[in-house]
Amino acid sequence: MEKLHGLTAAQVQERIEQGLVNTTYKGAERNEKQIIRDNLFTYFNFLNLALFLLVVLTGKIRNGLFIGTVVFNTCVGIFQEIRSYRQLKKMKILVASRVEVMRDGVWVAETADMLVRDDLIRVHTGMQVPADCVIEDGWIEVDESMLTGEADRIIRKEGEQIYCGTAVTSSSCLARIIKVGKQCTTARIIEDAGRLSRARSVLQESLDKMIRIISYVIIPFLILLFAVHVYILDMSWQDGILKTTAAVIGMIPEGLVMLTSVALAVSAMRLSKRRVLVQDLFSIESLARVDTICLDKTGTLTAGSMSVRKVVQLDPDFPVNDWMSSYLHGSMDPNATQKALINFFGDKNVFSKTDELPFSSQRKYAAASFDRGSLYVGAYQFLFSGGSTLIDPVLKKHMYTGDRAIVAAYSSECTLKKDTLPDDLMPVAVFLISDDLRSNVQSIMQYLYQQDVDVRIISGDDPTTVSALAQKAGVLHADACVDLSTTDLDYDELTEKYTVFGRVLPDQKKKLVQALQKKGHTVAMTGDGVNDVPALKCADVSIAMASGTDAARDSSNVVLLDDDFGVIPDIVNEGRRVINNISRASSMYLVKTCFSVFLSLFVIIVGQPYPFVPIHLTLISALGVGIPTFLLQMEPSFERVRDHFFLESLWKALPSSVTVFICAMVTIAVRNRYDLDDEMFNGIFVLITSAVYLVTLWRVYHPATPFRLIVIGVMGIGYIMACTFGKQVLYLDYSSHTVTGACLGIAGIPIILYIADRICARIRKHTGKE
Repeated sequence: MEKLHGLTAAQVQERIEQGLVNTTYKGAERNEKQIIRDNLFTYFNFLNLALFLLVVLTGKIRNGLFIGTVVFNTCVGIFQEIRSYRQLKKMKILVASRVEVMRDGVWVAETADMLVRDDLIRVHTGMQVPADCVIEDGWIEVDESMLTGEADRIIRKEGEQIYCGTAVTSSSCLARIIKVGKQCTTARIIEDAGRLSRARSVLQESLDKMIRIISYVIIPFLILLFAVHVYILDMSWQDGILKTTAAVIGMIPEGLVMLTSVALAVSAMRLSKRRVLVQDLFSIESLARVDTICLDKTGTLTAGSMSVRKVVQLDPDFPVNDWMSSYLHGSMDPNATQKALINFFGDKNVFSKTDELPFSSQRKYAAASFDRGSLYVGAYQFLFSGGSTLIDPVLKKHMYTGDRAIVAAYSSECTLKKDTLPDDLMPVAVFLISDDLRSNVQSIMQYLYQQDVDVRIISGDDPTTVSALAQKAGVLHADACVDLSTTDLDYDELTEKYTVFGRVLPDQKKKLVQALQKKGHTVAMTGDGVNDVPALKCADVSIAMASGTDAARDSSNVVLLDDDFGVIPDIVNEGRRVINNISRASSMYLVKTCFSVFLSLFVIIVGQPYPFVPIHLTLISALGVGIPTFLLQMEPSFERVRDHFFLESLWKALPSSVTVFICAMVTIAVRNRYDLDDEMFNGIFVLITSAVYLVTLWRVYHPATPFRLIVIGVMGIGYIMACTFGKQVLYLDYSSHTVTGACLGIAGIPIILYIADRICARIRKHTGKE
């Protein structure tokens, strides 16, 4: 055959200038400009800016201090997200898929987006085809299900076309690129798949719902409140604007969206220090909600290294060593099993190989033909589905050792067929291969069970072997195992009865994950091969090994850069930490939103002036919500995350909101009874509301830790300092009587809060939301 040549540097440059570069789809990833734009141009920022301009028109600029909080939140959000983006971008470069391409007669590794049309590339098992190509030498087996919807593997030979994005399941070849980028046949499919691959986010859905509800409520309230203050209470338009602005500011959870974005970004950075790449920020939330994790045996329970422990020869006259050495000769991209066999038998060319059929996760066996017959190597159940009197006693003797049994079988036929076994196939040897368990696997299993995470083992290996290993690893109920190549049970029943699933085909992995999801489980799936991709794509959150195939990495939300399954506890903990603390912060933000709505309704119905001006809420929000929730966001909080994020936060917020509302009613009654001026009233009510927030911080961030107590204490001192030395700025005044009244009100807060909490709990239980 004529020697194949790649492009020269000059030819590559010419194609780059012509725009014939393989520009790849980047998915929904934001760049720095988009991060800045998304943080600046938000609904709440526009609303706050409009309110600030209205306050400026009144001439009382100090009430516009809330805009400083908005600017600070926006700047922190931009800074932290860009910082996280840059760090994660560096890590993604480390795991970026590289393609072997011939340039100037030399094979070099390039990323897919550096390829150009007419490049000669090497395509091999485990990779995704980077562009539309024509095979020029060799053949491969590909999974074209993304094109056809069919899960069958297809052999593509010299002169045939292979398509961008399809997964190579067997063999290798040299191929010439004929279409790049958006010209590729599957470009639109890949783009659509990229858009749909994000983890579902209950958090994002809840935030969107919250913003949508508040958006609908604010405008009608704004109009009605201004009308009440100006036309019913006969206030000046300036005072009407200040009171209305205070009410609307109270309804806006201005820092919550920023806190959520920053918390997820910081969490991704923390995980990056543990050599974990988070490709989808909201997958951190999904990890926090996981209650079932599906593991493959290889690379998770085991360290990925194997060795041939014993060879049981079934035909003493058959030269197993020579045949196996010849069979293994010239193996391209050997997997862990093949490496163990090569280390034991070597790979000498004793007999000339005429053809070969590489291993496929669908067939569960491989084969090679020679001028004197053929040798088949693979899983016993797939080579001898009807059983074998020679093999059965061997397997029965070693079935509980945890060793993998690989069968070698001989046929006199010198030609191979893709999916048909020869009639004269005879077993000649059984190879017992041992997997080394990870040193920390038992502690990992113990941790997962302590965190109420169920473990299922899904493997392509023999179920008895996998079960024995799983029991050694500490997997509970690992003796409940099933062979999916022989059972006809439905998947709902299988997931109910069994923990270990063996002889599982790629599409069966996906169906097992879907069956678990149907039962209401949040499922994490780990994998590293092309055969894991269907299950990885449908799992709630997918975890891949960096050393795995391109297809597995590209399909996963999270990539373990060091292939260290031992970081799983850190990943789950980090997810739970960030989501639990965001839930707590949401409760603190919703306290202000809820009591502002209650007070606004009271003002509209009764015709009383709103009890706050904007600067009061700026102080209360900063020391009661913004600063403490930011400081406490990284506090340990590893309890299981509940599903109803918005409702959970709302129920926690309601008792405190009701308490503030009741305190407002009492304070307004005292003002009317004793004819207190506005500044005296402000002094009492701001102190009482501040105390409610301090008690709420203690209540929401329970149990107390030294750091939590310090934060709450510092915020309390901050309130006292602000109300003492900032009286004139805050429109506050005190006398001995008002201080006494404030102290009595503060003393009654725990009682009111307790009663409100009990009432809310009864309502919640009665409505079935417990």
